Amino acid sequence: MNFENMNNELVGIWNSDLDDEQTKNTIGKVVMTFTTDGQLIYDSYEEGKIQRMNLVYTIIGNTIISDQPSHPQVQQTEFKIENNDKLIMEFEGEKTVFTRNKSSK
Repeated sequence: MNFENMNNELVGIWNSDLDDEQTKNTIGKVVMTFTTDGQLIYDSYEEGKIQRMNLVYTIIGNTIISDQPSHPQVQQTEFKIENNDKLIMEFEGEKTVFTRNKSSK
């Protein structure tokens, strides 16, 4: 992955916005952690259990290119950040909203 194009605004911890109905219905409770070295930790909380995916990512323009090394499958997700604390992602026509964890920046 190319770390030269990292978007420092994306680095940190992002929580799915459960006040957004589409996000709540599409992905539920999710915590994403983007690191400066291209790691993306994706934690999904369901029925009292956590499912963790360890991904790698890079940024090209307004697109996150992610891959899971243990099960290679490159995915492209468009994103935008509003007011430095709201992340809106669009994947396969579905929009999801995340808010920055205040302690991560």
